Amino acid sequence: MNLFEKLLSGVFTLLILAAIIWGAVVGLPSTVPTISMHSEKISEQQYMTEITAEQRQELTEILTKATSEGSGSRRRPQSEVYKINKPLLDRMGNLNECRRELQNASSEVQEDGSLKIFGIQRGSLLERVGLRENDILRSVNGIKLDFNAIGDCLDAHGNSLTRLTAGNPVVIEIERRGSPIALVIDPPL
Repeated sequence: MNLFEKLLSGVFTLLILAAIIWGAVVGLPSTVPTISMHSEKISEQQYMTEITAEQRQELTEILTKATSEGSGSRRRPQSEVYKINKPLLDRMGNLNECRRELQNASSEVQEDGSLKIFGIQRGSLLERVGLRENDILRSVNGIKLDFNAIGDCLDAHGNSLTRLTAGNPVVIEIERRGSPIALVIDPPL
């Protein structure tokens, strides 16, 4: 190897090392382009015919738990089902991307620890999983969220991602205009 090749190799190695350090310290943006993310809203009835009996039972238990811990209403929340694709799941798995999505929207922690979201951008990850303007995030899979305790939110994200990658749906309970709604996120096969 001549001097020029050694110098070029050294610069290339330094660039790779700098990129790795940058990714570890600041976080790498997702390599999933926004245009490849896709979700499809389907009816709850259609969804119930597509899942196993065990998944139906688990979903019913989560919805029942959300109802019993909700705002005093004993009525099962209305459900919206969103089938997501692999690129969207990958984007949801990137904690930095999720944080960026929340920073691009506006949010306000409520007195009870729930989170009101507004300023959701069109085509964003938040919109693709069914969140709308002024929705209030209450629970995930029947477990109440407390946005005053960041550790709880990180645990909820990790548990949800584990469920989705295993092929199990995740239920996000929100409040929309005073009514409870369950967003069911169905992962790709």
